[in-house]
Amino acid sequence: MSRSLFFGLIILITVMALALRLPGLAKRPMHGDEAVNAVKIGELIEGKGYRYDPHEYHGPTLNYFSLIPAWLGGADSFVELSEAVLRIVPVALGLALVLLVLPLREALGQGAVLLSAGLTALSPAMVFYSRYFIHELILVVFTVVLIISGYRCFKSRKAGWAVLAGVSLGLMHATKETFVIAVCAIGLGVIVLLGSRLKNGQWLESTTQVNWSHVVIMIVSAAVVSMVFFSSFFTHPEGIVDSITTYTTYVDRAETSVHVQPWYFYFQVLFFYQFADGPFFTEWIILLLALTGVGVAIRGNVPFGCPAFIRFLAVFTLSMAGVYALIPYKTPWCLLGFYHGMLLLAGVGGMWLLQLGAKAVRVTAIVVLALGSLHLWQQSYAANFQYFSDSRNPHVYGHTSVDVPVIADRIKSMVALHEKGKATPIQVYCPNDDYWPLPWYLRGYQVEFGGIVSEQTPPAPVILIQPKMEEALMRKLYELPPPGQRELYMHLFYNTEDGTVDVLELRPSVELVGFVSRSLFEKQMQQAAEEEAAQ
Repeated sequence: MSRSLFFGLIILITVMALALRLPGLAKRPMHGDEAVNAVKIGELIEGKGYRYDPHEYHGPTLNYFSLIPAWLGGADSFVELSEAVLRIVPVALGLALVLLVLPLREALGQGAVLLSAGLTALSPAMVFYSRYFIHELILVVFTVVLIISGYRCFKSRKAGWAVLAGVSLGLMHATKETFVIAVCAIGLGVIVLLGSRLKNGQWLESTTQVNWSHVVIMIVSAAVVSMVFFSSFFTHPEGIVDSITTYTTYVDRAETSVHVQPWYFYFQVLFFYQFADGPFFTEWIILLLALTGVGVAIRGNVPFGCPAFIRFLAVFTLSMAGVYALIPYKTPWCLLGFYHGMLLLAGVGGMWLLQLGAKAVRVTAIVVLALGSLHLWQQSYAANFQYFSDSRNPHVYGHTSVDVPVIADRIKSMVALHEKGKATPIQVYCPNDDYWPLPWYLRGYQVEFGGIVSEQTPPAPVILIQPKMEEALMRKLYELPPPGQRELYMHLFYNTEDGTVDVLELRPSVELVGFVSRSLFEKQMQQAAEEEAAQ
């Protein structure tokens, strides 16, 4: 394949990847985790700094990297942030994963690189999480950079690659605590790579020597980068210690969390998912080709690429998948680490099928690849533009209901009628502080958030609670205030068309009810009547 044709196809794949990742970034409601991350970015923008929390929120890289699009977008405060500004970060990272196969042309072969890039661009899972403002993609990107730089260092014996490997390792640590799984999988792959090689169908001892000075350079570089980020650029040195002690928290969480799932959870999400009357989601072509790639790695006699690296990649991917399957704590985005390895192996498997001697096999492989790619495109469109917040989508997990923007708009319309405007007090009470992502949707307003109905503050003109707290709220409204200071309240979600009260949700099965002072409710009714008369 000519150089111009190769890069022409890469440009086409890039355009295809962006076509699935860029449109409608603000359409899907903000997940609670995205909203929490957004608040952290807002604190940084407003000069409140960053402090690593060893119990929640993961590492600092997402916060600091997100400052770039925020500044470029002219956001000077939390209020000025938007879904599109925040989600452009995972879009850029998702595109980086598509293009990071290019440095592996020698290791995987030119054709395998093209297939891997194309499958990564189309994969519904990769597209979905390339539009999701969480930490996972940063971890995957720097894992890949670590592997690439380690391979380049191994081949060229140049110290510069060792520095890049160390920087990548440090950024992995500063991104998410689960980086240790990727590092252990890489270590296992390296042990296999150094301990043996395959030649003419026979496993032989490897004569490759480790350059220990490069290992030291990598470790020192990683430590420096990690300390810089965890210490908030040396303004909070306690963060360095916390980055180590945090693992006691995560070990306990892995066994006691509500996110405990069976071992096959990730494979079901990727390859065998159907819920209720929704469509059947499966990335079957990637599973088929990845298994073929594993077979190629075991066979060892590969007519393209570097057999040793392909074998390393198979060990890395299988060990990552095995560990994540065994860990009880599971959330769907955690699959990205091993799934990217599967996508690289799928490129190897696809290229091996296309190079088989029999013409009928090659033709069949071309047809299967074409149909599989078309199916991936269809599934990506469905997952990201039709079922983007629907539980019938395998990647929608504890997601915000489409009711939440409606709730926020209703509150804002009421507050706009109050004489204090945005300074009007609003109270939101949910058990265990389970009110996210409402702090995102009500940013810029005077909101009191709490886990219990506070009796210390007077009732606000607008109040939002979960139904189980209604009894406590009625006491706050009608028993605690002196008789002369009590005001009647109406349902916030009263449907004037049929006289019913709408039931709205924060997430599936988590309902919200709202109350608004009667005086404010009557202002809204009067305004609606005047607008109707004017028409």
